[in-house]
Amino acid sequence: MKILVLTLSFGSGHVRAAEAVADELSRQTPASNVLVVDALEDCRWWFRASYEWPYWLMLRYAPGLWDRFSTARVNQKHQGTAPAWAFRAGCPKVFSTIKSFNPEVIVAAEVAACEMAAIARRLGLTQAPILSVITDYESEPIWVQPEVAGFAVPDEHVRSEMISWGAPADRISICGIPIDAAFDVPHNRKATSLRYGIKGDAPMVLLMGGGMGPTRMDQVVEVLSASDTAMHIVAVTGKDNRAMRRLERLKAKAPVSLRVVGWTNEVAALMQAARILVTKPGGLTIAEAALCSLPLVFFDPIPGAEFVNARRMVDGGAALVTHGASETAQAIISLLRDDKAIDAMALRSQTMARPNARREIASLALALLDPLAAAMRRRTA
Repeated sequence: MKILVLTLSFGSGHVRAAEAVADELSRQTPASNVLVVDALEDCRWWFRASYEWPYWLMLRYAPGLWDRFSTARVNQKHQGTAPAWAFRAGCPKVFSTIKSFNPEVIVAAEVAACEMAAIARRLGLTQAPILSVITDYESEPIWVQPEVAGFAVPDEHVRSEMISWGAPADRISICGIPIDAAFDVPHNRKATSLRYGIKGDAPMVLLMGGGMGPTRMDQVVEVLSASDTAMHIVAVTGKDNRAMRRLERLKAKAPVSLRVVGWTNEVAALMQAARILVTKPGGLTIAEAALCSLPLVFFDPIPGAEFVNARRMVDGGAALVTHGASETAQAIISLLRDDKAIDAMALRSQTMARPNARREIASLALALLDPLAAAMRRRTA
C-alpha cells in the first residue's frame, strides 16, 4: 500500500503534523510505503519568490497588510491561494511524484497541499482519495475542494466553518491536531532539568519563538532577568539563528538563570518539565502544550490563524495573551507568584487535549482506501 502525505513548510507546524500522521500510518500498516513530501523543498525559485517570500515579508514588516489580505481571502471566499498553472509550473516535482508514486490515498496537511492534491485529481494524475488535515483552530474556504473525500478538523468551530463554506457535513471528522508520539511518553522532569544544567527547585519557564514571523524573545528574557522572581528560563529558538544570537548576548542574574537552545528533538521532555510555556500560538504548539497540561502565555501572534488559536485557549481558561515584552514578562512573574492560578490553568489546558488525534486521522485516511484495493490487500495478507 502506498500513502502520500503532502505538506508545505510554512513554519515547522505543518511539517510536524504531516510527520506525526505519517509515523502513525506506518505503525498501523507496517507493510505500507508512506512518503512525506514538502512541496516547497524542490519548487522552482520563482515560485518560492512569488508565493513564499511575500508571505514572510508581510509577517515580518507589515503584519497589518497580511491581516487585511487573509481576512479578504476568507470574506471573499477565494477558491485558491494561487492559480492552478502556478502550482503545476512552480512545483513540478509534486505532480511527477504523485503520478510515479501512484498513492492509494493522499493526506494533505496544509491548504496549498490540499489544492495541489485536488489539481492532480482533476488532471487525472491520480484517483487517490484525499484527506485534508487542518492544523489550526481557524479554517478558510480554500480547503473546501470538491475532490476532497474527507476533512479532519481540530474542533466543532472549524467543523461549522467548513459546513458554512459548502463542505459536506458527513465528510468532516473532529479529531484534534496530530502531534508526535514523543508526547505520549512520560519524561522524567528531574533528569530533563539536569540535562539542561538546571539545579534547584525554581520553576522552569519554557520560552519558544515558533517557526513563523518575528519574535521578541530576547526582550522578554531581558525583563525577566531583572526581576527578583526565581525561575529557570529555557529559550528554544529552533532554526531562528538571529533570535539565538540575541539571546546569547544576555546574562541572567540570580535568582534567574537562562539556557539558550537551538533546534532540539526534546520539546516533549522540556514541555513536561516546564511550569509555564511562553510562545506564539501555533496550532501544533497549543496541542502539544495541552497534552502536557501546560499553562500558556502568548506573545506576538500572527494576524489570522494565530489570533484565533490564542482566543480558543484564552476562552478555555488555559492561556493569557500579552502585548509587548514588558506585559509578557509581567504575566509570567504574576503567574509564578500565584500557584493556585497556575494550577487552575494547567487543569483547563489538560481538558483541551486530544491525545488520540493522530491515531484517529490515520484511521480516517485508511478508511478512505478504495474497497477493491482493500479487499486485494486482505487476500494477500
